[in-house]
Amino acid sequence: MNKIAMLALTLGCAFLLNGQPGPQRKGMANLSGREKAEVKGSVEKVQILPGQGMPFLEVKDEKGTVRVFLGSMRYLMEKNFSPKAGQQVVVKGFKVDSDVYARTVEIPAEKQSIELRSEDGTPLWRMGRYGARK
Repeated sequence: MNKIAMLALTLGCAFLLNGQPGPQRKGMANLSGREKAEVKGSVEKVQILPGQGMPFLEVKDEKGTVRVFLGSMRYLMEKNFSPKAGQQVVVKGFKVDSDVYARTVEIPAEKQSIELRSEDGTPLWRMGRYGARK
């Protein structure tokens, strides 16, 4: 009887947590119809926590602080892209509520840029190694 109760509790918790919106789910279903956004500013914080969804930047521009979601950590590492607090960035992407899902991120001082999503918002890390379509 205990095993059945534990199984029911575990499945119930999994069901409830699966429906919770998180940064990796919110707005990711279809970015193609979203408003385009451009953010130019200084990186205040780089948020990379295991199990917390995709990495994001907090970028301060003239309007305030914007959360910019990047993409797959594996993809960022493959592309050797590692932004740091204090760097100036130019982000082009898709507006989802008050957040931006980056299509491209440039770090002008380092002459570094990365393309994370296609024009229609499709994540490049889902298209095979280094963004090549399968």
